[in-house]
Amino acid sequence: MLNFELRGVDVTLHAVQQDSPPKIASVDYELIIDTDEPEQRLALLHINVRKYGTMSNTVAKATRLDGTIRMKA
Repeated sequence: MLNFELRGVDVTLHAVQQDSPPKIASVDYELIIDTDEPEQRLALLHINVRKYGTMSNTVAKATRLDGTIRMKA
């Protein structure tokens, strides 16, 4: 969709469990992208992942979903 060039992606997830009733209360994520694309394109990728991503849309309907995206150092 964006023709975004990347070499790899690292994903870190942190979920908070609620005991009663049992459920995932929230999920925080960090996407670390190995790319030479400019920061503006990285921000656009994050917008598109949140708007059109099957996994992000599914999780966001069930619980709070927050995250960040950054370039690999």
